[in-house]
Amino acid sequence: MKTMNMTKTRGLIAGAWLLLAAAGIQAQGVADSLAVSELIDTTVVEVKYDTIPYQGPLVTTKIHLDVRACGDSVMLRWVPEDYASWKYLCDYGVNVLRVKKGGEFNVDTLAYALKPLSQAEFEAKYAPNDSNALVVMGLLYGEGRLQSGQTKAKPGSIEANMEFNTEQDISFAFAMLIAEWRNDLALDMAVGFNDKTAKRGAIYDYYIQPTQWENDGMLIFEPGVREKVANIPYEPLPYEPQMTDSLSGVRRHVMGWWDGAHSSFEIERRCVMDNDNNKRDEPWQRINRKPYVSMVEQPEGVGYCVFADSVSHFGIYEYRIMGHDPFGGLTPPSPPLKVNIYDNDPPKAPQLTHIQLEYPGETLTEKVEAHFFWRKDTLERDLTGYVIYYNNQGTNGEWQLLTDNMISPSDTTAVVDVTALRTGMVRIAAVDRSGNEASSFTQLLEVKDFKAPAAPDSLRARLVPLDLNSAIGASPEYGYVILDWMPNPEDDDINYYDIAFANDTTHVFLLRNDGGIRERMFLDSLVLDVNQKYVYYQVRAVDNSNNIGPWSQWIQVKRPHVTPPTIPHLDTSSHSDEKGMHMEWIVGMDADMDYHVAYRRMGEVGEWQVIGRYNQDSLVSQNYRIIIDDNPSFNREQRYYYYIESHNSSPYTSNSLAVSWLHSGPKVWQADIKLIGDYFKQQDQTRLVWETGKLPLEGDYYYCIYRKGPGEDQFQFMVSVPKTDLSYTDQLLGKGEQAEYYVMIQWRDGRQSTPSNTVTVTRPSVD
Repeated sequence: MKTMNMTKTRGLIAGAWLLLAAAGIQAQGVADSLAVSELIDTTVVEVKYDTIPYQGPLVTTKIHLDVRACGDSVMLRWVPEDYASWKYLCDYGVNVLRVKKGGEFNVDTLAYALKPLSQAEFEAKYAPNDSNALVVMGLLYGEGRLQSGQTKAKPGSIEANMEFNTEQDISFAFAMLIAEWRNDLALDMAVGFNDKTAKRGAIYDYYIQPTQWENDGMLIFEPGVREKVANIPYEPLPYEPQMTDSLSGVRRHVMGWWDGAHSSFEIERRCVMDNDNNKRDEPWQRINRKPYVSMVEQPEGVGYCVFADSVSHFGIYEYRIMGHDPFGGLTPPSPPLKVNIYDNDPPKAPQLTHIQLEYPGETLTEKVEAHFFWRKDTLERDLTGYVIYYNNQGTNGEWQLLTDNMISPSDTTAVVDVTALRTGMVRIAAVDRSGNEASSFTQLLEVKDFKAPAAPDSLRARLVPLDLNSAIGASPEYGYVILDWMPNPEDDDINYYDIAFANDTTHVFLLRNDGGIRERMFLDSLVLDVNQKYVYYQVRAVDNSNNIGPWSQWIQVKRPHVTPPTIPHLDTSSHSDEKGMHMEWIVGMDADMDYHVAYRRMGEVGEWQVIGRYNQDSLVSQNYRIIIDDNPSFNREQRYYYYIESHNSSPYTSNSLAVSWLHSGPKVWQADIKLIGDYFKQQDQTRLVWETGKLPLEGDYYYCIYRKGPGEDQFQFMVSVPKTDLSYTDQLLGKGEQAEYYVMIQWRDGRQSTPSNTVTVTRPSVD
């Protein structure tokens, strides 16, 4: 159960320690401001401030404080952490302190040792029939409380102590709830205070602390603190909880809403439309006698409430709720929740007596009418009429309405046009004003069908590649074709299909299937060793009434064959280390030639790699000639092999003979090396740094540095560095001397790159 909106359901409001001494006031604690968006009922000014770490003993309990500024006053409400903390504060009292912000720092003690009224003071102030005041007195002063020896468990046992603990928790929860409902009781219980001396617009800090600190350390309080409270009149925020409802019985429903900020509520209802669709203008009516508290057990902070309500008659109702806030007031009403409380008691089912078919047209297929006859002994007051349902294979088992309009409650016959229907099941249902239905037993509607289905559409064929015969478990000496088609969408009662074939369109088509084909697909085998190049297919539909439809348009299927394609051959070839290999292959002009693949291999035992794929149609303009110019990445003194593989519609391919060359590649690689150099005085050295625009792809290489020093006529090899180093340091220059440098790449197999740019470095005469 939630206790009040300042407890854990709203989040703990951290406070600060405030210790008073005769010599002055010293703050020892931490303060935590709470943004306006996190509060429901309080107007605050969000500020930032320095905090002083608390150095005292570990806090074991808190006082949670909430405030509401009214302009002419500031209302304070607080709640301790638990029952033990509450009883301690009731016994010793609390101090209510106020600090005005701005100007000199001073503390006003608004109340000292504030305690609940005594039992005598309660009895003198409140009437004997004030149930809330009586409950408070009982909770404060022990009347009706559980005594020793009255527990269900053995006195002194853990179970008995748990019973006492449970009673204390419930007592504490009820006390805090009543403090929310009644602000006068909150003040007299010493959990509330009204600061009537606060000035309009002023900003204050408020502190609630125990008057006496417990010495034995069992209860160490963290006082309640609210800082930067501006005394500006409170403006309530809209109250918009998430509300839902569901019917749970006749004229009964359950309403639910999410609210993590309030502990108890008031619920109101009014009827806006009765069951006869007549508008009502009723006033809002309070439907809970006492403040409503949800008894649904829920995890901490969930804040879900449910309320069940029953009404005297069906209709459309509106509900709204208001939450009790900590200051004895109510939130604004929530937006109305509209609930349709309809009748869920169906009428008695009618009895379908018989069905009679008539054919009023000139032919049996022109028009078919079904005459339905039924009876119903009881006509309910809210009965609106009848509807007729129908289903068969074409509706996939789903019931569909046969009548567009509701049949009158006084009718016992109906005539329905069923020309477009097939034999199926029907039932008649009585419907009341709330949409409840009760159906008769189903009966067979046997419609004589004299209309043949239309020819199937979109007949197509797909050949199975011969090399996949083993994968589908087919015989290797046959070819296979997959036929599929689409039925006419208006034919919903097709029973099966027939497939016919012929070797020529002038021949008589023969039935290919032994029995009816239920699916819209057929796998047929084709003999390969025949002279006919093509085979032709047709398909037709047969419905459930054995009406045979016409054949579809035939399609032509080319038989697969097992003749391999013509072998391609090399017509022209040339080779150079600089330009690579040039080859021209001539391929076959077979009618069913499909495509060709070019392969390359490096070395005697390397793997073949695909370097090109050529469709036969793209080679027509080149006189069926494949032209390949290949200059592979350099591999010095390696032999390259090439061949062409041709494919046609058979499961076989034809390969050309392989051609090979010993390829050395160019001796000089065009490198893009950028060199930068300069003399660094502090280190007394020349620093060279370089980078390459593109790196060699293959081969083992290193960088060579060349230098032309003072008095030298040409560059001399200076040093080589690994390919992982891109810098070099030279310390050979004397004062006033100058040198030139460039870098190039050298391969261990003798190749080299073009040199980098030349840089000139001069060492100053004077350091």
